[in-house]
Amino acid sequence: MIRIADPGDDRLADYRELRDADLRGTRRLFTVESERVLARFLDSGWRPESVLVEAEVAERLHARLEVLGADVPVYVAEPGALREISGYGFHGGALALGSRRQVLQGLEPVESLLARRRVTILAAEGVVHVDNMGALFRNASSLGAEGVLLSPDCSDPLLRKSIRISTGRVFQVPWAICDPWPGTIDLLRRDHGFRVIGLENTSGASDIEGMEYADRCVLLVGAEGSGLREATLQLCDQVLEIPGIGDDQSRSLNVAVASAIGLHEVGRRRRRADDLDLGS
Repeated sequence: MIRIADPGDDRLADYRELRDADLRGTRRLFTVESERVLARFLDSGWRPESVLVEAEVAERLHARLEVLGADVPVYVAEPGALREISGYGFHGGALALGSRRQVLQGLEPVESLLARRRVTILAAEGVVHVDNMGALFRNASSLGAEGVLLSPDCSDPLLRKSIRISTGRVFQVPWAICDPWPGTIDLLRRDHGFRVIGLENTSGASDIEGMEYADRCVLLVGAEGSGLREATLQLCDQVLEIPGIGDDQSRSLNVAVASAIGLHEVGRRRRRADDLDLGS
């Protein structure tokens, strides 16, 4: 570990005025912030380019940091120095830079899931708000989805705020950006036996209480405001809505909230299927 006494140390140039747009370019990096998220990042197998932590955090994460390769510098700064170095305060005493070179296109990152008898995948189309993107990953991890699929026009899951809101789950839940879209969803349905369930307030949608469960399931949620596109809805085996009070507009739920309710319903039926298997 490299002790840093001067916040102006040239070795910390990568951490000054951190901006997603700059990091995403030719440098192909992303930012990890806060002790809890850094711990999950280090446990995940994703590669850090470097780490910058305050001394107390370095002590608590010592076991994780000491096993990093010699080519990954770990900078240890005095308390309060990270704000001066990075230019913002939402760091929780820990920052790291990770490599985007591990991000793969297509179904390869979730390929191992396709062989499972019982698997749930959360799929998102056109979700652009970074808060919602982070929440989708947190919901997936907490409510039993083994993977996340994203349309190419979704927000980047590796933006700093999305990573923070996901509480680092973006490094734990396998995910893929799928192009063609919605052709990949159709492929899962036709060639891999997945049942596709869309969540949408639309004419002809059924109450979510009538969900028809399948062991291999894709739960689809759509963009803020516009929801799922018609072409995507046509691929669904079932389109469900979450009933509320008032007209269609007032009953519309935030996509992260809707995904949580949908995953809870899938999980409830999955647990029931597990119980039946154990009892047979």
